[in-house]
Amino acid sequence: FQPKADLQTGAVTSVEALVRWQHPERGLLPPGEFVPFAERTGISRGLSRYVLAAGVRQLREWGEQGFDVAVSLNLTMFDLLDPKLPDEVGGLLADEGVDPSRLELEITESVIMADPVRVREVVGRLKALGVRLAIDDFGTGFSSLMYLKNLPIDVLKIDRSFVMGMDANERDRAIV
Repeated sequence: FQPKADLQTGAVTSVEALVRWQHPERGLLPPGEFVPFAERTGISRGLSRYVLAAGVRQLREWGEQGFDVAVSLNLTMFDLLDPKLPDEVGGLLADEGVDPSRLELEITESVIMADPVRVREVVGRLKALGVRLAIDDFGTGFSSLMYLKNLPIDVLKIDRSFVMGMDANERDRAIV
């Protein structure tokens, strides 16, 4: 889990679940080295289910310990094209007794483009559960403000390529 802090108070308000694989021979692998393989072999939904369940379970445990934080995690194209996803998320939240507003699901522009109608339907059902929704890496694909108008998005995460250069590049600063 990678912490996210409030810049004004310095307090950790949420964490992002980042999947890594502790490979027995190659050591710790970042997602770029195994997620594409999971997608090609059809096991990415299983991986997403595992990460989602682990994140919601961790939310419950932290809540029991008095830590009031939220957890965000990434969804793949395969997740958002699955009409059963909202029922799975709702079931996990109910089973663990977790407030849905403490879960933030991140999607990328490319995921939205896969099947905008079906993604909008699944995202709408997720939002109806009370979870927060974020667009991640905004600005790297075929960016459109229409996403912001047509999807119930709570958070817009502008891609780092704009943020990292905003102190030296006036155009990046204007975008951010």
